[in-house]
Amino acid sequence: MTHSDPDALAMLALGDPDVDDADVQHVMGCEVCRSELDRLMRVTRAARENGPVDFELREPSPAVWEGIRAQLTMEAPAAPAVVPAPAPAPAEPPAHVAAQRRVRSTASRRRWVAALSGAAVLLVAVVVAAVLVLRPTAQVQAHATLAGLPAWSTSSGTATMERQTDGTTVLQIELDSPAVHSSGDYREVWLMNSDLTKSISVGLLAGDSGTFAMPPNIAAADYPVVDISQQPLNGDPAHSGDSIVRGTLASG
Repeated sequence: MTHSDPDALAMLALGDPDVDDADVQHVMGCEVCRSELDRLMRVTRAARENGPVDFELREPSPAVWEGIRAQLTMEAPAAPAVVPAPAPAPAEPPAHVAAQRRVRSTASRRRWVAALSGAAVLLVAVVVAAVLVLRPTAQVQAHATLAGLPAWSTSSGTATMERQTDGTTVLQIELDSPAVHSSGDYREVWLMNSDLTKSISVGLLAGDSGTFAMPPNIAAADYPVVDISQQPLNGDPAHSGDSIVRGTLASG
């Protein structure tokens, strides 16, 4: 007696509806094939429910599968079930049956490959989203609006103190001001105490923006005033007294 093809038994165990009627009829009447089908169904049931694995396998939520099906526009695979005996049907020619079985088996494998590919794409998207959400970002500690002094009334700017992800603190400067008055002059960024009696140079400002590392052991509470000056190229490191803009840092 010729028994059912193993592919047909595997498709029946997986609940695939595209199994040839002749195979279904044969399995229902053949103890050998029915015993093999029962064994395969126990294997698939154990794999889907409590199959032994070497790692923790969590069942995806219904929302995940709904997203996969929406992306792939496919129907969920049918749950395995006991196949009732159909009405007797005339057997097809052997060559036709074999060709139809190969086509259906290929289509079934393609559906599973498409489902797995969709699940992989969705998993990558979830991982990327989690990385973007959990990635640390710089924290703004203080911010100041810089206003032009009388000799530079059209000038303005901003100063932002940020704590970077590596633990360092920086001062970010943005300046909107006319060019320096004299050739060879340059601009310098300062931190000052509240009564402007003490000042600390943060660095030279080249262009309209710059990022400066805060001096060690200097807190914004002790030196809250940000000042940008125009300095002559005369070798004197002190503040020139020609301030372009100035503002006070406030916690942001």
